[in-house]
Amino acid sequence: MKTGIGSLLLALALSLSMVPPGVLAGDALALRDVEIARDAETIKRGGMVALQLCVLCHSLKYVKFRDLREIGFFPNEIDRFRRGAELSQGILSTTSEAHARKLFGMVPPDLSLMAKARQGGARYIYSLLLAYEARGDGAIENTLFPGIRMPDVLAYSIEVDEEVRQRLEQKARDVTAFLAWTADPRAEERHMLGRYVLAYLFFLTVLLYLVKRKTWARLKED
Repeated sequence: MKTGIGSLLLALALSLSMVPPGVLAGDALALRDVEIARDAETIKRGGMVALQLCVLCHSLKYVKFRDLREIGFFPNEIDRFRRGAELSQGILSTTSEAHARKLFGMVPPDLSLMAKARQGGARYIYSLLLAYEARGDGAIENTLFPGIRMPDVLAYSIEVDEEVRQRLEQKARDVTAFLAWTADPRAEERHMLGRYVLAYLFFLTVLLYLVKRKTWARLKED
């Protein structure tokens, strides 16, 4: 019995050792500290990049082409990306699943809800895009997700001057803002509503406090 338990514990330890860093719930991911904008202009810029680069391999099936109008896309811009698809259709990868399996050995995950699916949310996506480094032998490695099949789509690992690097980091922020929007399109509306609710509750609290003071003042006079 003891031998069986020992073998089970050993197998569990070995299986956990094969999990990539940061996957376990208790691991602290080394994420970049970044503020992701929520304005429509930034989200649209990120959408332009995502629809040109990300959709080559990934789908955004929970985002309809018509939804792009909410972040400032013009009809002619949407038509350029949908390639004859209906406005009510989800945004699918331009690479077929069969071809994706040949290239990567798997079908790249859908990005619609990725900002909510990963520990760290939008910061994870931003950090992942900028985690590519060139090793001594010339190979490109992602330090946040070692072994990831996704290439360095922003070419961040290439040695460039500081100005170009800043532009790439801005592009990563834009893409992250877009994917944060696809995961929660109504986030800004909820935040705005929350501010109104808090202002209303504050006003109501002050009003009730004044009523209480007036009521107790009358009771003391009696």
